[in-house]
Amino acid sequence: MKRFSYVRNGRCRISLSILLCSIGLFVGVGCSSDSTVSEGDLTPHLNKSDSLALVKIYQEIGPWHQDWDLHDITTWNGVTTGLEEESNEIRVIGLEVYAGQCHGILPKEICQLTELRRLVISGGIMQGNIPNDIGKLKNLIILVIADNNVTGVIPESIGELTSLRMLQLSNNLLSGTVPESIGNLKNLEYLYINDTYISGDVPKGIANMKKLKRAVLTDNKFSGTFPIEILKNNILIECNNNNITELPLEVWNDSSDCVPPLLQGNRLSGEIPEHIKHTKKWEEYGDICTRCQQKGYGYSNVIYD
Repeated sequence: MKRFSYVRNGRCRISLSILLCSIGLFVGVGCSSDSTVSEGDLTPHLNKSDSLALVKIYQEIGPWHQDWDLHDITTWNGVTTGLEEESNEIRVIGLEVYAGQCHGILPKEICQLTELRRLVISGGIMQGNIPNDIGKLKNLIILVIADNNVTGVIPESIGELTSLRMLQLSNNLLSGTVPESIGNLKNLEYLYINDTYISGDVPKGIANMKKLKRAVLTDNKFSGTFPIEILKNNILIECNNNNITELPLEVWNDSSDCVPPLLQGNRLSGEIPEHIKHTKKWEEYGDICTRCQQKGYGYSNVIYD
């Protein structure tokens, strides 16, 4: 892995690590004493590809609360940079754009910032699609594109972001299905795909995410049978307010290691066998997981408190 030093005003200020977010994700950095850069060229310079991409991004998604001086790195509000020690280049490793700062079309030039660790675009009125080349950002640890008007589908290349620990695509106008490649995100800890028009089956690839701590899939258009194989990582899957029609009954067996998912506001129907209603798991989870189905649906022999 490439070594980086945290940069302000074009010089190394601190070593150790860069705090990326409150969930405890870090990127290791350090100032090396055995630089490969010649003594005649010690002034760090911004990587050309990163520079061109940032100019385009700045022009596309403003206006900004604080204007950038494109010749002064310290004015780039929302940009985190690091010094790549081997090349003596300043690289963009973080880009965060929040409410009121972003509009227009989500620029494809973001995919040129190949050393990004953190990309957050949230709370604006961004439109357009998630770039198909998003998979080029193979160093990403956090990807948040939330609370915008982003349309289109989740690109298949999302599965190439195998370093991701957080993926949040909440509250957009996304449609289509979740690509099977999402199962490649084996380091993912937090998954938020909620408040969209995503449809189809709940992705079985979630079962591959052994490090997953939370998954929120609420308020979408997921349908069909809920895949119980994704419940075996001992986490609670939130899938309220979709169009799920069936939850396999074996999830309620006390001998099963599945944690029943939250499925309020779906289309579950039929009857719950009497022996299921006497299990500890049904007594603990049955009410909170299955009550309040859509109008005309619900288990016919279950009375909720």
